[in-house]
Amino acid sequence: MGASLSGRRGSMGSRASAGDWDRRARSYTLILGGGGARGFAHAGVLRALERLGSRPSAIVGVSMGAIIGAAYSLRRDWYAALLDFAEIGLPTREGHAPSFREGPRSKIKGVAARAKAMWDLNRGWGASSEEVAVGRDALRQLLGEADLAEGRVPIAVSATDLLSGERVVIRSGPAFDAVYASSALAGVLPPESRGSFLLADGAYTDVCPIDVALEYGNDCLVAVHPGRADVVHEIRSGLEAIVRATEICYTHHAALRFDSADVVIRPPFRRQIDTLEFSACRECIAAGIRGVRANTCELARVLVGA
Repeated sequence: MGASLSGRRGSMGSRASAGDWDRRARSYTLILGGGGARGFAHAGVLRALERLGSRPSAIVGVSMGAIIGAAYSLRRDWYAALLDFAEIGLPTREGHAPSFREGPRSKIKGVAARAKAMWDLNRGWGASSEEVAVGRDALRQLLGEADLAEGRVPIAVSATDLLSGERVVIRSGPAFDAVYASSALAGVLPPESRGSFLLADGAYTDVCPIDVALEYGNDCLVAVHPGRADVVHEIRSGLEAIVRATEICYTHHAALRFDSADVVIRPPFRRQIDTLEFSACRECIAAGIRGVRANTCELARVLVGA
C-alpha cells in the first residue's frame, strides 16, 4: 500500500527546511499520471517541490503527465511554456460537448454539433483536422525537435498500442512524437502510427507504471494521481451507465497501481473538472500545489528522514 498522511508510516517529525531537502534528500522517481485537464496539477506539484528544494531524479509520464514531464525535463522555462501551451494548443470541452443551456436555438446548434461529432468519430478520429493541426503545432512549439533522452531529468513516457493492446514505453527519440502518442485520447486525437504500432493514450494500459519507475533504481517512488472525485448521484441512461462502468474500472485499476508508490499525492480539486476543461489549467495547478503542501510532512519523512 502507498503512504498517506494517516498511512502505515506513522506520525511525523519536524518539517525539514529547504536546505535540508537539497542536501539530504534521497533520490526518487516521480510518476505523473493522466487526467486530461486535471493533469495540469502536475505542473503545480513540480513547482511546489522545487520551492521545497526537491527535484526528481527521474520522471515517468502517462498522457498529460508525459506532456508536463517532458516540458519540465527539456525546458528551463517549462512553467511559462506550459501556460502558453494550455492557452493555444489544447482542445476545449465546448468543442466536443456543446452546451444545452442557452435556449432553443442553442439546443438545435448543440444537437447538430453532437451529430457532427458522432459522424466524425465514425468516419475519422474525432477532432477536426484543424483542431488536430493546431494541437500538434502547439505541442511541437512546446517541445521543439528535442530528443526525449536529452533532458536534464531522465524521463520515460508510456503509450498504448491499440493493435496488440500492450503498453509501449518510450525513453528516446523525438520528444514530440513520444508525448503525442502517450496523450492521444481516443475520440479526440488520432493515434500515432509508429512502425507496427498504433499508439494512443498510455492510461489505457497502465495509469501508474510502477515497474518502469523502479528501473531507474532510485530510493523512493512518488506518484501524482489527479483522478476526479468518484461520486455520482444519478444515472439516467444506458450510455451514462457505460461511462460510469468505465470510470469504476479505471478507479479501481488506478488504486491498485498508485498504492504501490511510497508517497501518493492526490491534488485536492475544489470542484469537478472535466477531462477536456483546459480553461481550468490554473485551478488544476493550484490543486497540485495544495497537494504537495498537504503531504509536505510525509514527503519530508520519506525523502529526507525528517
